Amino acid sequence: MQMQKNKTMAILIALMLTISTASILLLPTTTAHTPAWKTTSYAYLSVAPDPVGVGQTVAVCMWVDTAMPSAAVDNDIRRHDYKLTIIAPNGATEVKTWDVVSDSTGVQFYRYTPTQVGNYTFKFDYPQQTYTWSGVYQNDTFLASSRTQTLIVQQEPLPASIDSYPLPTEYWTRPIEGQNNYWYTIASNWLGQPYIIGAGSAYIGGEQPDGSAPTSAHIMWTKPIDYGGVVGGSLTAVPGEGYYQGLSYNPRFTNSLIMQGLLYYQEPWGNAGTGGDYVAVDLRTGQEHWRVNTTATGTSLVPSFGYLYSFETPNQHGVLPNGLLIATSGSTWRAYDARTGVLTTMNITNLPSGSDIAGPQGEFLRYTLTNYGNSTVTKYNLMQWNSSNVFGKVSGTGVGTWYSGTANASAPGSWDWNVSLSLPPGTWTIGTACRGLVPLISLDNVLLLTQGTFGGHISDSGATVTSDPGNITAISLKPNEIGRVIWTQTYQPAPGNNTRFISAWDPTNGVFVFSDKESFANWGYSLATGQYMWGPSYPPNTGSVDWNYMIWYTPFCQYGNLYSAGFSGLLYCFDDLTGELKWTYGNGGPGNSTSSGFITPYGYYPEFVECVADGKIYLVGNEHSPNSPMYKDSQLRCINASNGAELWTIMGWGNMMSGSAGVVADGFLSVFNPYDGQIYTYGKGPSDLTVSISDDVITSGSSVMIKGTVTDLSAGTNQAEQAARFPHGVPAVSDASQSGWMEYVYMQKPQPTNVAGVSVTISVIDSNGNFREIGTTTTTDGFFSFNWKPDIEGQYTVYASFSGSESYWPSHALTSFAVDAAAPTASPHPVTTLPPTEMYIVAAATTIIVAIVLVGAVLAVLIRKRP
Repeated sequence: MQMQKNKTMAILIALMLTISTASILLLPTTTAHTPAWKTTSYAYLSVAPDPVGVGQTVAVCMWVDTAMPSAAVDNDIRRHDYKLTIIAPNGATEVKTWDVVSDSTGVQFYRYTPTQVGNYTFKFDYPQQTYTWSGVYQNDTFLASSRTQTLIVQQEPLPASIDSYPLPTEYWTRPIEGQNNYWYTIASNWLGQPYIIGAGSAYIGGEQPDGSAPTSAHIMWTKPIDYGGVVGGSLTAVPGEGYYQGLSYNPRFTNSLIMQGLLYYQEPWGNAGTGGDYVAVDLRTGQEHWRVNTTATGTSLVPSFGYLYSFETPNQHGVLPNGLLIATSGSTWRAYDARTGVLTTMNITNLPSGSDIAGPQGEFLRYTLTNYGNSTVTKYNLMQWNSSNVFGKVSGTGVGTWYSGTANASAPGSWDWNVSLSLPPGTWTIGTACRGLVPLISLDNVLLLTQGTFGGHISDSGATVTSDPGNITAISLKPNEIGRVIWTQTYQPAPGNNTRFISAWDPTNGVFVFSDKESFANWGYSLATGQYMWGPSYPPNTGSVDWNYMIWYTPFCQYGNLYSAGFSGLLYCFDDLTGELKWTYGNGGPGNSTSSGFITPYGYYPEFVECVADGKIYLVGNEHSPNSPMYKDSQLRCINASNGAELWTIMGWGNMMSGSAGVVADGFLSVFNPYDGQIYTYGKGPSDLTVSISDDVITSGSSVMIKGTVTDLSAGTNQAEQAARFPHGVPAVSDASQSGWMEYVYMQKPQPTNVAGVSVTISVIDSNGNFREIGTTTTTDGFFSFNWKPDIEGQYTVYASFSGSESYWPSHALTSFAVDAAAPTASPHPVTTLPPTEMYIVAAATTIIVAIVLVGAVLAVLIRKRP
């Protein structure tokens, strides 16, 4: 019914716009007149759908031929006193009235649900109305009019409207056909900050709030962006040394973006992780769409974030096409067209400074806090700047200028609101968590202001931190009370000379967290009151936990939990409402171990968050300044965020010194792997199944051999190396075998000896038209075979199907054969006994015939020898 409602509203809006336009065309330019005019009115009424089933809701629209002259959204010129009379089949009458029609076009919308079978009568009455407002029509009369419609209500209901077509069950690509609305639940974009919290961070992985993410180590494609891996030869400082991959201060593939199925990143140049071309490739295939030398544009600007704005006006609906890749330079924004890479002429200047979050329609919201007090009075202005007030919000019906022209971002009208705050004395700033990466701003909810520090002896920069108390003030952002001070609290310095900071918050659960660097303690406080909730809560004192001191302890909140990882090599999960430790990943047995043995000095592989998406946490091994060659067997890991279960691992190294920068969208994870200098994209790929039969026709009672292959059709299998090594295709393997198999196919590792194939189901349609499953088999090296003896004669159609897995989408194929009846068995001739006389005659005749044959043969020889 939601889709039906949307359709109805679309029709209503179209009517409003038509009427509004007509009204504008009728506006005269003369002044009021005498005598007053009497204008004929035309009432209109629509009841739909017609017919309709009993108990199903219809849309009723009423309007008069034109909008009331000069009616506008910002005035009170309106049609008055609409009346709708509804007469049921049994004669019962209902009357609905509207003293004032709120819509400026004069269209009134109403929903009605009939409860009886039969004919309903709907009558719309518009009474005579005098124009009481000033202007040319003052005191004119708009005459009464009415309209009647009949609605047929039947017992049989109409089919329900389609809200969306179902989610995909086969391999899919963009663009997503516009009627597949529900696919938004699996599709997503990675637009960078502020849309993806923590995106591009060196300390916490970005948190993707939308769509799906891979549950398998299956590789879609790889693509080098740098010379990588082993250099070769003996002219290196260390035997087997590899190319430098930017670790730790020149990382590659940072702040990459994904929009509409394209992956955007900057290639490295020289020793820098940036400076090369900016490139767009297909997320599913790695195929290059475009590249831009940003220096050649005259700006040298590289995109910082993606922008997809939902443009909703009476005339326009939907996200503006192509989207923008916005490059920032000080207080200026420039933009590239995301589909073509062309630098647009859009030039946004004088951007205010502040803290950023994403708006509900894709707006870029920036909050600025300005002190306008004096030495004795603390007064602040808090303002919300909205990008859609500056560009992407065009009056009238056109949006053609959205990409072009210069706009002043600080011009009047750029802000949604400006409120004055009365705060306790001192200097206040908008609070942040996780080393300044996460602004403490929750849309339409709350904002935290901070003052001072919260104790400790060494800051991140090495400077001494004051031990004075810190203060926090919570400001309401709820629509009806923006700027209201909710509470102010003072927090004493951390005990034990700890360096304390706000590490994380969860606005949904209403908690923010202090963390102490030296002791690893976490403390929970209420967002509603600022009061203590729980703590201290510590990670377990394992033999590796102390290594976390080597980097700021950087927890983050997601899914109602507080997570943290680091040089300890372990991932900890605490309940963020209670501080209770729920689970630890990395210090268990097989499937829950990050143990490195003698490979690292930590005893564990240091683990940092690559990114978070779809209920999964992706971890990757790394350290601050790795030697070359790098540690062996570092892993990219996918962990279930709810219970800590290991979903998959595969060899991989992180590309940032204390975190990483993986990006997730549309069910695919793209990361940079410093082991070989390539981008790896993981996700669910297409598969191909073939089936054949050696003998198309067999005889009844014989067996038939059904055989075929199941191969991986992902784009990476057609790359030069893979195509050369697997000329007949890369076999598809089970989910459990993916890690070792992908390392063999793409990372030049030994072929695993314990690879399991995928299961194939064999079904037939027999000569009687019956569809039945006859068995299943498992592939080996992508090949399967199945021997079966048909049980009846006739033609058979064979269906072989692979139902898919977390690694591959399903595939199927078919063939056919026939079973003929067996040839009848020949019977032996009967033996007849003849009387002696007859037997003599027969024998003599036979002797004569043989003699004649012999004489003929001799004559033939003599003739050939005659001269």
